Amino acid sequence: MTHREKIQLHKLIQNLPRDNLVQVVGVLRRSDSSKTNLCDDITIDLEKEVRPVLRHETLWRLYYYVRAVEKARKLSAIQDAQINLNAKV
Repeated sequence: MTHREKIQLHKLIQNLPRDNLVQVVGVLRRSDSSKTNLCDDITIDLEKEVRPVLRHETLWRLYYYVRAVEKARKLSAIQDAQINLNAKV
């Protein structure tokens, strides 16, 4: 994953709704099964590739997940707008 893609991933994760962050934690936990306890704050350094949690596969899983959430949110907003337009007509 390029530096630019990591920056985009960082921004996408920051914009996720709170409920979807649980899935991000799940992806991270599956990538590093030694982390069994959850804490309130999780800090991820996308530049440190030596940590198992930041393998390229994990970064891409996170990227595709957050992109899917972003697309679903946009689609939902479009559908809501169409419903509102139809209700006004």
